[in-house]
Amino acid sequence: MIRFLIFLLIFISSGIFAQESKEYKLTDKAYGLAWDGVNFWYIDTNRRAIIKINEIGEQEIFNLGLANLRGISFDTREGKLLVVAPKQILKLDPNSGGITDKIQIPLSNVAGIASVGNYYYILDLDSGKVQIYDQSSSLMIGGFFTDRTRPRDICYGRDSLWISDSADNSIYRYDTKTGKITGSIKTNLRSIRGVLLSGSKLWVVDRENKEIKNIPFIETERFIASGEEEYNLEVSLKFKLDSVSLSKAQIAILHPPSNEQQRIRGVKFTDGTYQPSFIQRNRVHLKKLSIEDLPGEQIIKYKFSSKNQFIKYYVTDEYLDKEAAYPNDVTSFYEKTNEELKFLPRDYLDAIFQARQTSISLNDFKEKMKEMGVPIQPFRMIRFEKGKPKSIQDSVSIFLLSYGWIPIADLGLGSNTDKRYFEKKETDLILFQSLNSKPSVSPVYFRKDDNSEWENLPAEITYKIK
Repeated sequence: MIRFLIFLLIFISSGIFAQESKEYKLTDKAYGLAWDGVNFWYIDTNRRAIIKINEIGEQEIFNLGLANLRGISFDTREGKLLVVAPKQILKLDPNSGGITDKIQIPLSNVAGIASVGNYYYILDLDSGKVQIYDQSSSLMIGGFFTDRTRPRDICYGRDSLWISDSADNSIYRYDTKTGKITGSIKTNLRSIRGVLLSGSKLWVVDRENKEIKNIPFIETERFIASGEEEYNLEVSLKFKLDSVSLSKAQIAILHPPSNEQQRIRGVKFTDGTYQPSFIQRNRVHLKKLSIEDLPGEQIIKYKFSSKNQFIKYYVTDEYLDKEAAYPNDVTSFYEKTNEELKFLPRDYLDAIFQARQTSISLNDFKEKMKEMGVPIQPFRMIRFEKGKPKSIQDSVSIFLLSYGWIPIADLGLGSNTDKRYFEKKETDLILFQSLNSKPSVSPVYFRKDDNSEWENLPAEITYKIK
């Protein structure tokens, strides 16, 4: 039984500003973002300097002369700027830009810092972990893994930590005590390098366009989460390579997706020649083949752990009556063009509800979604019962116009007949999902060379629960 529900926020940005906000121009290599109550501050990694921007956009440079500056924040208790360099936190006077104190830390590659009471929350770029520094004891006292692909900055606001991820250009919200994801906001940007929550406004550094931009969001109940289960799996893949020569070829093994539904950690391959990489923004382990590699049967083994939450999504009125278009990063998941999509989100929600009620199979449901032009992403999941694997099932996520991706684990609506609700159980673990609207037969991908398309290979898959 679910004994309690935690109400969370999330808003998927449509790129339409809720109100007029000024955008500030930046230098080429901007990183991090802070606000001292009057001015913005950011780091210029090329100049090894911090830069102040006043309310009319005028900029003042303070050279620090230190390499690999990334984290910047404002400590409201002390009235000091915090800037992180390798193995040290610098405290600066915001009036003069002068260094007033230095704190030694055992971290060389920091992505960001947030000051919360007596603690500093430091985002470790190497591990993706939030490390907690206690100012009273001058010690690291723990932390949590973000499980973000490319974390870039961290800030504090509204009793939560907010972390930007440049891999999917989203900002994720975390509970400071448990380290659990409690919400996320998707942006329409391509290169986020800083995040700042100031009052009711969320700001980011858009490095591609060299601007500070305001990201609108509304506090809604996009999902309600409760309960958490952790699973540890060992995977064995058996597949064949038919090429006579494998020189310049590549094999990629797709990771289980890490998102607000499930947090994937500790992916380790037995074969050390497989290295972490990405294909189409998806995390993989990749091996570059040579003439020494032989065609024929291949066996790959790896393991991972997953923390899964029960999530019930809810579509509120704010999403239903506004005109919107699908973002560019979902174009490979539907077949109709944006010009053909003339409905409001409310119409799509009604049609999805009807399809769930009338479809006789998952394939039937997917065909109806394709006819409507709704983006779909097929996936394969393992369903647990009382901690033990019960079945392996194929299912699909849909992208609701203006709202975002929603998993459809089951077509049946059960006792809940409200068309606005969707849910994903903590007992469902997505093993792999497709790179487009066509179902993947396995997490194994192969291409002959860098100029060839990735080919999805069939594989015999064995999952062992640890």
